[in-house]
Amino acid sequence: MTYPWRGDPNLSATSDRDYLAQLILHLTDEIDLHPHSAIHYFRRANAHLDSGQFQDAIQDYSTALDLRPSDPVAYNNRGIALRFTEQFAAAIEDYGRALAIDPAYRDALVNRGIAHADTGDLDLAIADFSRAIDLDPKFWFAYAQRGLALWGIGKRAEAESDYAAASRLRA
Repeated sequence: MTYPWRGDPNLSATSDRDYLAQLILHLTDEIDLHPHSAIHYFRRANAHLDSGQFQDAIQDYSTALDLRPSDPVAYNNRGIALRFTEQFAAAIEDYGRALAIDPAYRDALVNRGIAHADTGDLDLAIADFSRAIDLDPKFWFAYAQRGLALWGIGKRAEAESDYAAASRLRA
């Protein structure tokens, strides 16, 4: 059997999972050489997060934050990993830390809103989504998330308006 895709320069010889595994190994070597490099821990944490290794991601983000505690992205990303492990209160706390460092961090607002929705607090979720929209009126994902929360509290017309805005902005 012949495989017409073999040798196609537009196709990778490795899958995303293989790439992430190789990246994690490479970054582990870099950490061995530079054990006090927050960026290497942060990058390896991102690779763990992308590969679904959430506990490893949490550990590496924590180390990166020990080395560089003023990094709002590391707090946000650790919050994502915590949320995936259903540690919602800890995730909300990390998003809050990211926002304390950078109050205009729209992604942290949306992520915190999602975590609030996970806990059933749709009013706080809507407040976070609304603030993200105030910061970036073209952020379609914030409209979509707020629409879900509005629908959940029975505000159907407002939800439909947000869905329409998300659809228009995403196009």
